[in-house]
Amino acid sequence: MPSPAPSSTKLAYAALATAGALWGTSFLLGKIALEEMGPAYLVLYRFVLASIVLVPFVPRARPQISRRDAGLLVLGALLMGPIMFLLQFEGLDRTTASSAALLVGTAPPMMAIGGFLVDNERPGRWIWIAIGLSAIGVGLLVGGPGEGRTLLGDGLVFISMIAAVVWTLLVRRIARRVGVVPATTILFGLGTLILLPCAIALEGPPPVDLSLGVWASVVALGVICTAFTFWLWNWGLQRAEAAQAGVFGNLEPLVGATLGVTLLGEQLGPLALIGGMLVVGAALLVSRGKPEAA
Repeated sequence: MPSPAPSSTKLAYAALATAGALWGTSFLLGKIALEEMGPAYLVLYRFVLASIVLVPFVPRARPQISRRDAGLLVLGALLMGPIMFLLQFEGLDRTTASSAALLVGTAPPMMAIGGFLVDNERPGRWIWIAIGLSAIGVGLLVGGPGEGRTLLGDGLVFISMIAAVVWTLLVRRIARRVGVVPATTILFGLGTLILLPCAIALEGPPPVDLSLGVWASVVALGVICTAFTFWLWNWGLQRAEAAQAGVFGNLEPLVGATLGVTLLGEQLGPLALIGGMLVVGAALLVSRGKPEAA
């Protein structure tokens, strides 16, 4: 993978950091919405809204999709809908927002290894140090078991992270050929079709009698935390290595845990501040480092 221009790299870092921070708010918004609706329809509504926002931009891109690309898009939608998102919100429904957010921090080390194995990336020494610091920071943030957390909930979120790493590496390949916006839009459209029968089977008729606060959370999840954020993430992912993107993705657990503690009154261990500083420090270290050529 050729080294991108410095200006393009800085923009990619900014896009990835913004995406990670916005994703962190999804745990708070999800907790609010789950008070009145089930995880399956929450994810389905999120996908529908994201598709509506992104569809008008697809004709401008005029994507050329081969049969192989179509198969990868279907596989990506299967990973994203019922596995990555649905399991994550099923887990969120059974654990705290801060715990679910912090478990997202398990993804960067897996993403770096995946980029090494799949795309033959060779992250530099400072990138690996940043990954290590980020992982230690997340470990300190998680701390011991707390009130409101369950092994099942945490386990479902962790499995969703494995799917997220596979999905990220897959989508990067698709987006390089099809384009960021078309690939993202098609994935959400296919994901909607896959999730609809799952939601009906799991939760029955769709909920419509929701409070204004819950509708606001659902709209924010669909438009800001999904359509806009996934576009930012996939755009940045074309201009940065998987290992680097993974560390910026660790801003998600930091923001999610902070919101869970400050706004939902959840409790974290005493080492949370140190862990958060390590996560932020790792992201800054990546932004200053230079990737080695493959």
